[in-house]
Amino acid sequence: MRKRGLIAGGAIVAIAAAVSVGWVFLHQRKHAPVKAIAVSQKVFQGPEVTLTGALQSQSTEQIDAPIAGVLDAWFVDVGGEVYEDQLVGRIRNADLDNALQAAQAAADRAEMRASQIDAQIVGSKLEISRTDADKIRAHNELDRVEKVYRRYKLLMDADAIARLTFEKTEGEYKSAQTEVANRDAAAKDAQDKAAALDHDSEDAKRALTELTAALEKAKEAIAECDLHSPADGVVLTRNVHQGEKVEESTKNLMTIATELTKLAVTLTPDPQVLARIHAGLHAFVRVSDAELPGEVHEVRGTDAVVWFTSPEPVTKLGTAAQVRIVF
Repeated sequence: MRKRGLIAGGAIVAIAAAVSVGWVFLHQRKHAPVKAIAVSQKVFQGPEVTLTGALQSQSTEQIDAPIAGVLDAWFVDVGGEVYEDQLVGRIRNADLDNALQAAQAAADRAEMRASQIDAQIVGSKLEISRTDADKIRAHNELDRVEKVYRRYKLLMDADAIARLTFEKTEGEYKSAQTEVANRDAAAKDAQDKAAALDHDSEDAKRALTELTAALEKAKEAIAECDLHSPADGVVLTRNVHQGEKVEESTKNLMTIATELTKLAVTLTPDPQVLARIHAGLHAFVRVSDAELPGEVHEVRGTDAVVWFTSPEPVTKLGTAAQVRIVF
C-alpha cells in the first residue's frame, strides 16, 4: 500500500511539473515577437507586352492671335480635317471695323460723285454738239442775210430799191448778227462747262483712287483678323471660345496635328513593365487590322512614347490603338 502511495505521489508531482513547464512555455510564446515574412515581388519577365494607348501625331502646329479683339467665329470643329491656308476662324476688332466702315462710306461717296460728274460730262458733250450746230446754222444764216443786205445797200445807195425793203433787210442782218453772237457765247459757255467738268472729273477720280486705296488697306487690316490653317492636318484643340477676348500676344488659339503619316502612341504601363521599356525597342502598332512596325521613341515620366509611320494618312486621332513591344 505504501508503495502504491509513493507511486501515486510521484505521478502527481510529475503532472504538476509538466503543467508548470507548459504554462511557462505558453507564457513565453505569447509574448515572443512575430517575425515578418519576406514576400518576393513578382517582376514582369515576358518576351513582349501588349498595351493600349491613343493615336497621336508626332508633329503639331498652333495658330496664334495676329491681333487683339474678340473671337468672332470658328469655322471648323475639333477633329475636322483642314488644308493649308484654309480659313478656320476670325477675330473681330472694333477699331478696324469702324475704320473699314468709314473707308467704305468715303469710297462710296467718291464713287457716286465721280459717276455723277461722268453723267454730267455726257450731258455736256451733247450740249456742245447742240450749241455747235446752232452756231453753224447762225453763221450760215448770217452769211446769207449779209449777202442780201450788201446787195440791197448798193441798190439803196443808187436809189434803185425802196427804203422799206432795204430797212427790212437791214433789220434781218442785224438780227442775224445778234443770233451769231448769242450762239457763239452759248457754244463757248458749253465748252467752258465741259472743261470744268473734265477738271472736276479728274479730281473726283483722283480722290476715288486715294479712297479706294485706303479702303483696300482697311480690308487688308480686317483680313489680318482671319485665322488660317498653317498646313494640312486635323484640328486637335480649340482653346478659346466664341465671344472671348484675345490679346495680340495670345498663343495657341488652335492646335492642328500635321504630317498625318508620322504618328505616335503614348502608353502608361505598370511600373514593373515600364522598368523594362527603353528607347529603341521594337514595337508593332495595330491600325485598321494592320500591324505597323515602329519603335519606342522615349520614356517620359510614367509614359512610354512609341513612334511609327503609316502608309496612309490617319485622320481619326485620339482613337485607341494596341501596341506590342518586343523586349
